[in-house]
Amino acid sequence: MSAGHVRTLSILGREYAIRTTTEGEAALQQAAMLLEERLEEHRQRFPRAGSHELLVLTALNLCVPLLEQQQRLQEAEQRLQACVARLSAAAGA
Repeated sequence: MSAGHVRTLSILGREYAIRTTTEGEAALQQAAMLLEERLEEHRQRFPRAGSHELLVLTALNLCVPLLEQQQRLQEAEQRLQACVARLSAAAGA
């Protein structure tokens, strides 16, 4: 992994200095672009909302799919463990 460096991102007109690695820079850039897209969507849906409200709404709307994905991953892991247990039992029989 290469040494970290600081990347400056502009979000809602405010500059944020974020330390990242060379490997992580592309993901950071994609995350910033996704955030800006979602912020713009919320800005259009809620034109009277301030920056803080837009950030909270956007963060919540980004977290919901993440939580759903984590739940699906846990369920898939449980199914996989059950399959491994069945295969192990069948191999031992």
